[in-house]
Amino acid sequence: MYRLEFDGLFRNAHEDEAQSSAGLMCYGWQILRGKKVIAHGHGTFTRGRDANSNLAEYLALIEGLDALHDMGVKHEKVVICGDAKSVIHQMQGIAGVSSPTVKTLYARARLIAKKFNNLQWVWLPRRHNRAADALSRHALRHLSSNRQKYADILRSVQEAAKSRLASRLVDIGGLRVYQPIRG
Repeated sequence: MYRLEFDGLFRNAHEDEAQSSAGLMCYGWQILRGKKVIAHGHGTFTRGRDANSNLAEYLALIEGLDALHDMGVKHEKVVICGDAKSVIHQMQGIAGVSSPTVKTLYARARLIAKKFNNLQWVWLPRRHNRAADALSRHALRHLSSNRQKYADILRSVQEAAKSRLASRLVDIGGLRVYQPIRG
């Protein structure tokens, strides 16, 4: 059995958070086989408009599902865990997706999920999703560790919010690490 744990976080690019929904969406995920972490990843996307924590959660889920697919896990049971109840319920078909912004990533996640034979969706309270949360926070810390680069990225997101490219997702960079799978 495999277990995918995912988490996303959103940081507004404007100091006045009411001013805009432009910002950074960081994500983290890990895959366990039994109790051993065999893969993990984290990264950051930006968007000049309509960025939010639900999009960040879906980015984490999509990246984790892609990693499972890359690893050839298709026929084994996979338990997918996240602390975003809305995302888990939407993927289970319990809740609908009303946001046009979220619908695109939801559709992509559903398309990837169809490649697996045995998925189980589990909502976790945030306190039980600490490893994935730590990876999403690591992505933000990694990005913000270089103050000049971080300021430049925030400035470009703020400028994008004013342009026709505002609804475009921009991948700032992610990292996937796979461990060899042995018996």
